[in-house]
Amino acid sequence: MVSEYSQKLKDPRWQKRRLEILERDNWTCQICQDTSTTLIVHHRDYLPNTDPWNYPNHLLVTLCEDCHEIERESRSEYEKLLLKNLRISFFADDLRRFALGFSKLELLHASEVVASVYEDALSSQEIQRELIDRFFLARKVRMGK
Repeated sequence: MVSEYSQKLKDPRWQKRRLEILERDNWTCQICQDTSTTLIVHHRDYLPNTDPWNYPNHLLVTLCEDCHEIERESRSEYEKLLLKNLRISFFADDLRRFALGFSKLELLHASEVVASVYEDALSSQEIQRELIDRFFLARKVRMGK
């Protein structure tokens, strides 16, 4: 029996939308930059009661088959790891601040570069000190002190 979702992926509206995303991403996997294997338009998140062709651009991304499989198999595990580490170190209001910060985040480089920079910053006490000092200095300047 074919699922309702599988049927929707055969719909001409999805096929058109899929081609738009592939074209936007230059027919290139946005993780590994592969252009020679089968490409899939991946939904970064699923919205309730939303047909696949009605998703906003930022939730659709081109991935090769291999990267798509890794994303599908690993994402849940990594999300649990992230949540566990956030739970250990931060309080609820801290998480709200993180969420607000991420909702405003505009990537200035490829996501893997930005993630690596954040990993380094979070792993280094020296970088943390520098960022915290810059934060308090900027706050003083804004307050006119």
